[in-house]
Amino acid sequence: MKNLKYLLIIFIFFSCQQKGETKKITSDLQTDIEKAKVSRSTELVPEPDILDGLKSQKIIIDSLQSQNKLTLEVLVKEPNKEKLTIVLHENWPENIETTYNIWKHQNGNIMLIGEFPTSESGDWHIGYLHYFDKKKKTFAFQRNTNFFNSMCTNEVAYEKITEYYNSDFHRIERNYSLTDKNDKELKKDDCAMHYDYPFEVSNHLNSYLKKINYGS
Repeated sequence: MKNLKYLLIIFIFFSCQQKGETKKITSDLQTDIEKAKVSRSTELVPEPDILDGLKSQKIIIDSLQSQNKLTLEVLVKEPNKEKLTIVLHENWPENIETTYNIWKHQNGNIMLIGEFPTSESGDWHIGYLHYFDKKKKTFAFQRNTNFFNSMCTNEVAYEKITEYYNSDFHRIERNYSLTDKNDKELKKDDCAMHYDYPFEVSNHLNSYLKKINYGS
């Protein structure tokens, strides 16, 4: 009985430690894919209903966004400026480092933020999408990369990474796809992945807004 109590104390201690995580950094995508698409050291096996709920929640947000039922706020990061610039009536600054699309529910809650770095060459387009629940926690993340010069197709290659997180910000599933314009699967080993940059996923809306200097 005593041993059981000690084990319970240890479990609670480490659970509290994990809840304090503020960021999740995913850099070596190839290793993750080779290891059954996820790094087992950071993956928890979810209850099916939990994962299904997260996927349904993402589908709802994507549907609202695609139907223009969310309020859109557009901001940009300009070179040599700390504060973000609000874009109104398509009045874009001449030089832009990153564009941020912030989609809000009619009650004012932020549901989705898209981060889009500027491609000066035009050879690639990358979008980083954070999905937030009612408690402002990140429950899903998606990176969309469209790029030329892949060497495995003459046209544009489309890479998509989608991750789902539980309430403790443990990644519980990653989905990966790499296709051509006809949705035909491409083999990553056959492609030149010049734009496979490391990326960060914030665990909470507040930490993400602080990172991008929103509202300061």
